[in-house]
Amino acid sequence: MVVLYDDLDVNASILLDLPFREGGGTLTHDVAPPHHAFSMVATPTWTTLASGLQVIDFNGINEYMQEEVLGETADLDFTSGDYSLSVWFKYTDTSITYIIMGRYELSVSGWELYVTSDGGGTATITLRHNHGTDASVRTACYSTGWLEDTWYHLGVSRDGGTAQHYRNGVAVTTTHSVGGLLDPDTCAQDMVIGVRYTKNINFFDGQMWRPRVWNRALSAQEWKIIYDSEVKWF
Repeated sequence: MVVLYDDLDVNASILLDLPFREGGGTLTHDVAPPHHAFSMVATPTWTTLASGLQVIDFNGINEYMQEEVLGETADLDFTSGDYSLSVWFKYTDTSITYIIMGRYELSVSGWELYVTSDGGGTATITLRHNHGTDASVRTACYSTGWLEDTWYHLGVSRDGGTAQHYRNGVAVTTTHSVGGLLDPDTCAQDMVIGVRYTKNINFFDGQMWRPRVWNRALSAQEWKIIYDSEVKWF
């Protein structure tokens, strides 16, 4: 029996899925129902793993991805609703902060997911909400212990005022701002992968595969299913 993309329970309510099937060029296509397209700026490198999987290698200097049609990801403008973020990544430790992905304007609106390396071979992953209409401006949650030059699957499920981080399908300690995650303010920015919203700093240094976004909070069981079904490629 052929199992179609929409038949998989884990793909319910998915809004973005970039598996990098093209294997080359400067455009990659979303296989989730909205079918967004993303362009590669300054030409990140297509890299083939030993398994044959195609991933994207960012140089940490000027390479990133953005919407091919700017402003088309209004469906990723999360405020009070739950959502989930997913990506396979391997970062290089250069003691700076790299944006993994986000749709935001700092201290004003939207959400962002980033990695901060400490120069000692480990990093912190942070999900941050920006809300310029609130006195706190930003609220966040983070997890620690992410090792450099190591492939990880990262999953984040936002459920109301909290979010849970998952490493390789397993929930990890996730520390929140006092008062939890406030709702991000609505955002009109385009979505970026591997760069700050201004597209001139915080360039990701390392490799990524299959950034995904859902408009619901995935369960612990679903994160385990995703990891178990994909780890063979790494």
